[in-house]
Amino acid sequence: MKKIIFSILFVFTLFSCSDDFLENPPATGLSEDKLKDLPSMEALVYGAYHQARDFTFQSSLYSTGMVRDVGIRNRSEYTQFFDHQLTTNMTSWMYSQGYKVVGLLNRIAVSDIDNMEGSQARKNAILADMHFLRAIIYFDLNNFWTLPSTGFSVPLVKEPIRPNDRVSCAHSEDIRLIVEQDIEQARTLLKDNTGLVADYYAATAMAARIYFYHEKYDLAYQRANEVIENGGYALEENVGAPFTPGASSNENIFKFQYNSEDGSGLSPVKELNEAYRAEEAEGFYHLNLNGELAELMLEDTTDVRYSTFFTEGASYTYIDGKYSTDQMDYVYIRLAEMYLTRAEANIMRNNSVSQQDVDDINAIRVRVNPSTMLNSIPSKEEALEILYDERTKELAIEQADHFLNVKRLEKGIVQTEQEGDGIKPYSQYKDLLAFPLPENEVAIHGLSRQP
Repeated sequence: MKKIIFSILFVFTLFSCSDDFLENPPATGLSEDKLKDLPSMEALVYGAYHQARDFTFQSSLYSTGMVRDVGIRNRSEYTQFFDHQLTTNMTSWMYSQGYKVVGLLNRIAVSDIDNMEGSQARKNAILADMHFLRAIIYFDLNNFWTLPSTGFSVPLVKEPIRPNDRVSCAHSEDIRLIVEQDIEQARTLLKDNTGLVADYYAATAMAARIYFYHEKYDLAYQRANEVIENGGYALEENVGAPFTPGASSNENIFKFQYNSEDGSGLSPVKELNEAYRAEEAEGFYHLNLNGELAELMLEDTTDVRYSTFFTEGASYTYIDGKYSTDQMDYVYIRLAEMYLTRAEANIMRNNSVSQQDVDDINAIRVRVNPSTMLNSIPSKEEALEILYDERTKELAIEQADHFLNVKRLEKGIVQTEQEGDGIKPYSQYKDLLAFPLPENEVAIHGLSRQP
């Protein structure tokens, strides 16, 4: 706890404000010549971990509106996500926060850690967390800012940016390669070592997620299988257990921790708690009854995920069960995702359904509604549809899963009342899901996502 508190103070002192999100110049009195030992490198890791909390929750918060799982009340600016009329003022904060984290991590990446005094295990822990956290940030930046029609995304920055440096947007595939390299380097360094914030199975689970959405199903299967078989985690019988404030859960693989020393406004789930609050005049997200999530949840209200995570009010159905308070950890990866990932990746790589895939589906279904468990092996098409539905329900409002899955499978999105009944096809909205580049970044660096 003391290390995390110190790192927050260190980072806030180290970096001054800048109009250029890619540029993090040292503040007066703390120049790079002070970053010469392992304690300062560890402080950068903890600072990056702390700052990443303000980045990662935004992918969950924004994406539910973009795939129209939620309706909007009380916060009119969030209709920009629902209507796919995105403006830079709503997304620049996420971009800024992402590159603040990358800036901290890149300072570690270019430091001469090998020649600093300390054990090799301590050095490996610092480098492992640097690669792990950078993979997380670039994974999300790439997912939210890639323009599907051209494939270009955000700048790929692997070292500190100086005031006169200029960068350009990289292609999504190039960023994917770096994300994969980073997560594998983290796994290598953590194999016989524990990081400051991550461990080997957290990195392996993150690798499974990355490969799954990069559609590298052989690797996604291998990584998810390794976590399930060797990670020492277990699915909870109570689906609410992973989200119980202050409690430890064997299902949670990695999380961003709530720190009681944070103070007001710094909780990793503060805005998620505010958004989904089951109070008509205070929260600003509720279940969109015309959306896909509502269709799936309401077709079987005996599913305990509905009674656990949803609250029926007089005017709205709220999704208040996962972020019931702002004083709780932000669950980032849990074992249920690994079962769903292993099953689908196995089907995709084999082009068929095995009994293990059925068992993985049933491992999720048995705890939410045993009557829906599969008693035979379905066709590939049936199994993939089942898995899509299960992911949508199981991982609802967590880490942008439904948003990423809709894009991966190029599925349609329910139309608004203004657009008419039915589904808007992927071809009509795909570029509307790409966040705009911040105007000042375009002005400073001349950024463009055109070839």
